[in-house]
Amino acid sequence: MKLNQLAGLRGICAWWVVFFHSLALLGNSIPLPLAHLIAHGYLAVDLFFLLSGFVIFLSYHASLAKNFPHSVGRFYWNRLSRIYPLHAVMLGGYLMLFAAFYFFSSSHAAPESYTWSTFFQSMFLIHMWVGSDLTWNVPSWSISSEWFVYLFFPLMAYSLRKLRGGVAAHLAVLVLVALLLHLVYAFNGIESLGAGVPRMALVRTLLEFLMGVFIGSLYINHREFLEKYRNAALLGFAGLCVLYASAPLPDYATIPMAFAFLIAYLSVTTSPITAALSNPVLVYLGEISYSTYMVHYLVYDLLKAGFMSNANEIKPLYVWLSFALVLLLSALLHHVVDDPVQKYFRRRRPANKAA
Repeated sequence: MKLNQLAGLRGICAWWVVFFHSLALLGNSIPLPLAHLIAHGYLAVDLFFLLSGFVIFLSYHASLAKNFPHSVGRFYWNRLSRIYPLHAVMLGGYLMLFAAFYFFSSSHAAPESYTWSTFFQSMFLIHMWVGSDLTWNVPSWSISSEWFVYLFFPLMAYSLRKLRGGVAAHLAVLVLVALLLHLVYAFNGIESLGAGVPRMALVRTLLEFLMGVFIGSLYINHREFLEKYRNAALLGFAGLCVLYASAPLPDYATIPMAFAFLIAYLSVTTSPITAALSNPVLVYLGEISYSTYMVHYLVYDLLKAGFMSNANEIKPLYVWLSFALVLLLSALLHHVVDDPVQKYFRRRRPANKAA
């Protein structure tokens, strides 16, 4: 099942993250209100987590519920073939950057954060499982966290099929999970979803992914409810965003639930908003968004490496040119690595041979 409006939303989110990481390099070249919006680009990852739970539930709930546990291996194989090949390629890119630092920099040394222990943890996608610092390809922290959550997803899907909860139960769980996320962050003294990432990554990913799963379950089992109250969902999204912007509240108090309302609204609505998000350009950006997300930080690090003496001297023109390079590399990696390698491994999954 493909919802083009959600693909378009993924494309916007990917570029929100790209601009967020380069905001300090853009200086005063962008208007202040836009800079303020970009400064919250770390929240795009939270929307990714909810979208991931929603889309993966729609894609796999039926097979996992009807053919559990035999379809579990197929699920893991498909997810690994989706996330790992491009992750491995990007680690290879960082190895070349490491070598460039060693051989061509004046210090003949890479940054201290580039340790071999974190490299091997990243290689096996367990670096967030052990609370490692953000290093090598920084965005891969969310891929490591999602891989952790994938281990539990088959049980989530199977349990939902067995429980067959009604609308009230779904809504209660959504609120309780959002409340639990708030309490965990508040109890640990974390001021924002974007803070304390190594420490909070697994909790943040698991709970937001679970929220997406329950929205997906509402979509599958109670779609008429979502259709009936779609405008209320849009008002809920807008209201929580306004509340966050106007009140001294931490983002985890409102934003996860706001994103839940947004996904619920977009999944069942035909409106000018969904039409805009379904624009072919945005849909294509959504299709290559994983490549964008995974490659952009390498381009960012290369840009900084070229101005190692003073990153503040980078001209905004060079930053905008780096965005063009990110777009080019995103398309190239998607069509040369991500899509064809994923299809190759799915054709060769063990389940096919057994069949």
